[in-house]
Amino acid sequence: MKKTTKIISIGLILSVMLFTYGCGKSQPIQTTLSVQETDWSELGATKYDPKVFTPLQRGDLVYDFHDTKITVKSVTDDNIVLKIDGYMVEKNPDGTVNLNADPLKKIELTKAQSVKLASMTMSSGFNLEISYE
Repeated sequence: MKKTTKIISIGLILSVMLFTYGCGKSQPIQTTLSVQETDWSELGATKYDPKVFTPLQRGDLVYDFHDTKITVKSVTDDNIVLKIDGYMVEKNPDGTVNLNADPLKKIELTKAQSVKLASMTMSSGFNLEISYE
């Protein structure tokens, strides 16, 4: 009787572990994220071709430059959450940058939404326009 109980217990534990492991996996979502970078300084600005990512899944690295990394934290057909490791802020409506603001740690975009981010610098820096389509 005890041997049967142990076998059933081990079987249940393994089943729960396999179910939990499967829930942690994310499948690629057939949607598009574009990242448009513009570098600027007192000498002018350089706008680069946008980088387009499709399909998307959790953990994808979508930007890694200028001591800034942006990764996909979660993604669905309707929205995306991006994790930001760096010193980026959302631009003010008039295009200025609040250098006293706390740097963004994450942003969430819904379908067909975009955001304009700026580096927290004064003499030269970069801007990103991120669009979720």
